[in-house]
Amino acid sequence: MKKKLLALLMTMIMSISLSACGASSSQTGESTANANDSKGQKVVLGINDWPGGYWWLAVDKMGYFDEQGVDVEVKLFSNYSDGLNALNSGKIDLFVPALADIIPAYVRGADTKVIMVQDYSAGADGLIAKSDIKSVKDLKGKNVAIELGGSDHLFLLKCLENAGLTTKDVNLVNMSTGDASNAFISGQVDAAAIWEPSLSMAQKETGGNILASTKDAEYEGLIPAVLATNGNALKTKREEIKKVMKAWFNARDGYENKFDEFAKDVSSGAEVSPEEFKTLMEGCAVRTMDENAEAFKDGDTYVSLKKCSSMLSEFLYDNGLIDSKPDNFDSLFDSSIFDEVYAEMNK
Repeated sequence: MKKKLLALLMTMIMSISLSACGASSSQTGESTANANDSKGQKVVLGINDWPGGYWWLAVDKMGYFDEQGVDVEVKLFSNYSDGLNALNSGKIDLFVPALADIIPAYVRGADTKVIMVQDYSAGADGLIAKSDIKSVKDLKGKNVAIELGGSDHLFLLKCLENAGLTTKDVNLVNMSTGDASNAFISGQVDAAAIWEPSLSMAQKETGGNILASTKDAEYEGLIPAVLATNGNALKTKREEIKKVMKAWFNARDGYENKFDEFAKDVSSGAEVSPEEFKTLMEGCAVRTMDENAEAFKDGDTYVSLKKCSSMLSEFLYDNGLIDSKPDNFDSLFDSSIFDEVYAEMNK
């Protein structure tokens, strides 16, 4: 009888223990689920091989997204066009293109929104030529590699214009930026209009002359990189996107005060060394909150997004890259998220 009572007692104790363990596991699982839910919906952010775009790798690695409680996947697109297409098709929520490159899709009816200016090229785009070519005027009759319709196509036209030349004076060879760099390095063309890191690589390999770059005062604001989203993400992930933007602005502290760690985190996700990243950033002017506020206002220089877009649409239309010019760009730009972020971060 005693043995039966003892066995019954042990069974009860084990049942209670198992119940407690089950409750604990359930509570732990619930806590984990709640923690994940607190981050809201996942945001997929596309970047490409551009110095300012590399910043996002450090924003992620250094925990700035975690500080804001937002779940972000940073996806590097080696093929720039793939990133643009992914944004327009809704496969990603955010992308960092040059402003000129989203206007054609916008004209065709894509529901694309520019919500922040990330940076301006300040030397990261350039026109490089063989060492015996000393000026843009010397390009007359030469073969120049360029990705037609891209930002550096515009830059090249401005360079030619300032030198008293037109596209009729040179032989344009259409190819992607990466191919243009390789073609120049191998001697297949005399010059190329390309961006970093291809620009530095081409100069290092050939000793060529950079005839002009966006560091020159006359090209200030000509090539802005913007943070763009699509209409669906703006509607369904608005709060998450706000947190992404806050993380970006907070990361400036890491860049300025913990640069070695910042550069190392960039290097771990991109094919550039910390030293190369430092050099590349010399040609990329990352915009502050106050500079973003100015960019969304009307203005007479290319720093104004509306002014710049008007100029870009003229360029695209004149070169047959869009069928019509918009009367305005009011629906392309949406500063509402930035305005909220600015107000909340400057209380």
